[in-house]
Amino acid sequence: MKQKITISLFLLSAFFIICINTTFGQEFPKTKTAHKLGFSLNLGTTPGIDLAYAISPKITTRLGFSYFKYNVNSNTNTSDEEVNLAGDVDMTMAGLSFEYHPFKKSSFKLFGGASYIDKGKVSVVVTPTGTYTFGSTTFTPDEIGNVKFSVDYGKKIAPFAGIGFGRTIPKSRIGFGFEVGTYYTQSPVVTLTGEKRLSSMSEQQAKVQENMKDWQYWPVINLRLTVRLD
Repeated sequence: MKQKITISLFLLSAFFIICINTTFGQEFPKTKTAHKLGFSLNLGTTPGIDLAYAISPKITTRLGFSYFKYNVNSNTNTSDEEVNLAGDVDMTMAGLSFEYHPFKKSSFKLFGGASYIDKGKVSVVVTPTGTYTFGSTTFTPDEIGNVKFSVDYGKKIAPFAGIGFGRTIPKSRIGFGFEVGTYYTQSPVVTLTGEKRLSSMSEQQAKVQENMKDWQYWPVINLRLTVRLD
């Protein structure tokens, strides 16, 4: 199912670009300044790449893919106790967007579109590293257990919008840009479970889920390196 959705999105985008080229092709005079293709590398909260096609001097459509995965495994102090944090952030999505430059002599732009989120999950396991004494009884880390926490945005289509500076198809061969905006998604699904002596943490799952019901925004803050391809 995942592969069918991704393939369909790319085929639809390719068909859309071909139709635009047929419909709007006469808007571009055949000069050396009528550049239509560009490529960009994004570094930030949604790292990835974009392939761009200019519909008109002011409007550009972009087909993008974002991927980010980060693993953590380190010790830290919480409530004066040392614990081990082990987990990862995993994000994968593909989308179609448009950027609009309202001013001819400025690189300021508005952008918006939608992405299919294939993965959007944060998972963490918290494990005590030292022994704990309760009354006259001492427990080892293995006897205490651990706490597992995850936030999952699932598989869905999410719209996004924002503003920025810099053209995806720069006037020079290479350009730079900056974008800031947000995705709007459904509330994430929260999982909170505790094991052994920490099993009571599982009872807090419903409360944490309720507290995170408004976490429907995924920030977009990216620095962009752009390359003109034609």
